[in-house]
Amino acid sequence: MNAPYSVIKPITVILAFMLLLPACKDQDPFSNKPETDTATPISSVDAIAKLQRAALAGDSDAQYHLAYLYENGLGVTKDEAKALELYQQAANQGHPSAQNNLDTLKTH
Repeated sequence: MNAPYSVIKPITVILAFMLLLPACKDQDPFSNKPETDTATPISSVDAIAKLQRAALAGDSDAQYHLAYLYENGLGVTKDEAKALELYQQAANQGHPSAQNNLDTLKTH
């Protein structure tokens, strides 16, 4: 009779915990107020505009990512010449992925 009780007790505790866990979701642990999501979603147009500004300012990561978008026509009109230009700018700053993509794009 002891064996079934020792198996049932942990299962009961786990089930009770699982039932109570969703009630704790979205709660600030230091207050009883639910957390609110204050993040503002960013549109792809805004994201591309930020990448363009950063690329113009000389950010090699932005140049690389923007080149990738142009190369593949993701969120922008496909423009391999613009992609090559941006990959070249990033590669000139030592961005290894940009150099790799630049070499690949030049061979096509």
